[in-house]
Amino acid sequence: MKQFRTALLAFFLSLYLPSTYADIKVGTVFFDPPFVTSMNQGFDVELILLLCQKINTPCQLMPMDFNKLFPALDNGTIDLAIGGIVISEARLKKYIFTLPYMLSKGQFLISNKSTLQTLNDLAREKVGVLKGEQDSSVFANYLNQNFPGQFTIIDFDDIEDLVNALSTGNIAAAFIHESTALYWQQNGGGQFKLLGTPTIVGEGIAIMTLPQNNQLVQQLNAQLQAIEKDGSYLNLYQTYFGQEQ
Repeated sequence: MKQFRTALLAFFLSLYLPSTYADIKVGTVFFDPPFVTSMNQGFDVELILLLCQKINTPCQLMPMDFNKLFPALDNGTIDLAIGGIVISEARLKKYIFTLPYMLSKGQFLISNKSTLQTLNDLAREKVGVLKGEQDSSVFANYLNQNFPGQFTIIDFDDIEDLVNALSTGNIAAAFIHESTALYWQQNGGGQFKLLGTPTIVGEGIAIMTLPQNNQLVQQLNAQLQAIEKDGSYLNLYQTYFGQEQ
């Protein structure tokens, strides 16, 4: 999958709507299905391209590791960030968000060979999460607050490394988006299964930016509401999440 990044980076750097000048630079992740699944697919990819089209503004997608999205916003490399980004109280102190376009739920994913039966069985085990800003993340914070001292939390730069660590037994479980966990359960060659039930984490998934881009956020919010009314959002949602239980 690492080779996938090179092709994806080249594709995204050359992707514009509809002119050769990119007015809005949008940071996203390299690969994190079902949010980003291939060079031109994934719920978040199709959503942001649709929104850019709706506001008649060219957009350039720039893929990077999830934890790089935050400094990229801070230093002006990108204008917006999208990629399964959860709204949290901590993030709201520095960033602003569009209206949430999905609920944010966390789910434990374990190896299909694992003998773990309950979350209590995870005590003193290693649990992997995606690295967020400043070596922390909404998912890591959730675990620390709700299971204090119970797990050893391991940060990973991307979902590929996290899933690989799970498949090789370097971690006992991953705590990730419910939709991501379901994807790997259904498309991981029978290697993975769910542990426990999904739980609300944060205040929803949304597009993130800096406060100075409030006017752009208002434009995006208007279009999010419009595509919900005209059925475009539902069609896109069913394409990527229709098989979820």
